[in-house]
Amino acid sequence: MKVVALISGGKDSCYNMMQCVAEGHDIVALANLKPKDKDELDSYMYQTVGHQAIELYAEAMSLRLYRRVIEGSSKMIGDSYQPTANDEVEDLVCLLRQIKEELSIEAVSVGAILSDYQRVRVENVCCRLGLTCLAYLWRRDQSDLLKEMINCGVVAVLIKVAGLGLDPKKHLGKTLGEIYPHMVQMNERYGLNICGEGGEYETFTLDCPLFNRKIVIDESERVLHSDDAFAPVGYLNLVKLHLEEKNIDASLSYKRRIEGLPMLRSEDVLQEIETELTDMVVTKTTPYSAVTHEESVMNGDPCGQVDVVRKVTSDGQFWISCIHAVRQPDTDITQQAQEAMDLFNKSVRQCGAEMTEVVTVCLYVQSLADFVAINTVYKQSFGINPPCRVCVQACLPSDVSLQIDCYGWSGSKQASEVRRKTMHVQGISHWAPANIGPYSQAVRVNNRVYVAGQIPLCAGSMKIVRGGILHQTALALRHVTRILTAMGAQSGLASTTLSICYITHRNHITPALQVWDATLKKQRADCDAGSPGSEPLVTCVVVPELPRHALVEWQVYADPPDGESDSDSITSACRYGEVTQVQQSFRVCLQYRHHQDTPLSVLGHVCRLKDTLSVGEVINSIFKAYAEIEEHLEIQLSDLPGLKMFYKCGIFTHRMLSDALKASVVENPDVSSVPVSLVPVLELSAPDIVLTVCH
Repeated sequence: MKVVALISGGKDSCYNMMQCVAEGHDIVALANLKPKDKDELDSYMYQTVGHQAIELYAEAMSLRLYRRVIEGSSKMIGDSYQPTANDEVEDLVCLLRQIKEELSIEAVSVGAILSDYQRVRVENVCCRLGLTCLAYLWRRDQSDLLKEMINCGVVAVLIKVAGLGLDPKKHLGKTLGEIYPHMVQMNERYGLNICGEGGEYETFTLDCPLFNRKIVIDESERVLHSDDAFAPVGYLNLVKLHLEEKNIDASLSYKRRIEGLPMLRSEDVLQEIETELTDMVVTKTTPYSAVTHEESVMNGDPCGQVDVVRKVTSDGQFWISCIHAVRQPDTDITQQAQEAMDLFNKSVRQCGAEMTEVVTVCLYVQSLADFVAINTVYKQSFGINPPCRVCVQACLPSDVSLQIDCYGWSGSKQASEVRRKTMHVQGISHWAPANIGPYSQAVRVNNRVYVAGQIPLCAGSMKIVRGGILHQTALALRHVTRILTAMGAQSGLASTTLSICYITHRNHITPALQVWDATLKKQRADCDAGSPGSEPLVTCVVVPELPRHALVEWQVYADPPDGESDSDSITSACRYGEVTQVQQSFRVCLQYRHHQDTPLSVLGHVCRLKDTLSVGEVINSIFKAYAEIEEHLEIQLSDLPGLKMFYKCGIFTHRMLSDALKASVVENPDVSSVPVSLVPVLELSAPDIVLTVCH
């Protein structure tokens, strides 16, 4: 892509340019925002110290520089950003719009490492202008990153210090190589950010492999801004500089100049995953074979007329299921999807909630070939910070092209506001995949984290990783772990309560679960988290197809979302158990875990013992088992927001289960208040399992 690089003069924006080049992008121009009639501007958004030397920076790279004076100020400083008059972010909009009109750029390079404030605003601007945000430094380990910059030839000096352990008299003018050992020591002693992400220091780049000439400081003056005893603040005013020739072939492309440098590249992911798998005890699998046509056909029996089921609990949680897009000969998929989304919006309002309060959505489609059309309609219902989402192809009834289920939590139903945090990362990085649609990577409400379905995309290239089910499972679980950690669940997979693994072939069940077990064991050992009694609930379901033709997609829920509570106290306060109902032709087994501050998690299976099955008896036995859990935990079944039932095609049909659920209301009155989502699939975790229930 043709890229304009946002530069401040510092090391991060410079090194991200090198990362863009390493990923095959073309840097065509530089962009900078400068303060008006000041040496430095107190900005939440931009580094402005050293701005006097930016013109020389552009000359060193022989690239055109676009600049604009910062007219606005920090008006909207919340977690999210909406276009706001006279905000400094709007100056960036104007600058990038001009560059796009003149150069037809496609992407923007930004050196954000940890600042959600900066990332959210640059992504907002890029989204509004139809540009891709490239932020390859995002959430990199700062010690590794700074060392990598140094080893890759980034020569930068400190031009501002403002942190504990940094002294303007000692450290201004030091190079990255000179300050690195000290910053590692300060990190260990005080928790300072090694790359200066807490505002500890700012830098100016004098040379890097992309420069045709290097910058030399002839004269500078030290300005002491604050003589605080613990964290004095000072900066260098760059008075006189000049460019000096380098012993390089200036005709070499940027790509050639960085060849062989020890930089993190997206192509390294496969080798990293290979290394991780080497330490795991997993079974080597046969080469992947696609699901046969006979296996991937839709569930032949029509669904018929189905009423939307809604449930709102006393504390404002709501669950909506059975929203169907009906296949009709006189309508196309766009019209069908629009009718379903209209019904979705109406149903949310009938729950007394707004679409902004939806937490997670499950989209089950008849054919992923329809996904683009469905997604075009879907995204119109959400703005910034949309809910997380899972999307898979399921064996839907013949008259259903799309099924939507959702869960949400309305703050208006409580005396105190529901605590909600959304992670919606749209920039491409080496961290985890950017959202490739109108969904967020994760949403946290109170004490639970809901993670969007994660497929094995290489984050830097947004392509499915090469290799088979082992590699794809390992990478998808890496994404899950990184997202959970970013949301505060420091123990990674050990903090999960329920995980659903969608896969596209029955032969992949065993290796996928082996990689899960090995990854969980390693993470537990690394953070000494949890105990055998707190095993996450995990299951596999086989579906015909996943987005991007992935072999695996992981959907997880996790508790707790932060490291505030001691893991031992969480484990002791959490209650685990198992309830079994045995009939002549089948067995029902429900596992559960419950903590007073989080929703109940249940995973259950119906195993067939004989060929003949009574659907009514199966459903009644499931709810009798739930009643035992209800009695043991002293909770109300009516407080459950909703249940999901994955059922095996060929054993059950949607209509058969739906009729049985309606009939069970007489014997189990509480059932009438609990919505159930029915999802037909090819296979479940074991050959004898014919139905899996979870929530």
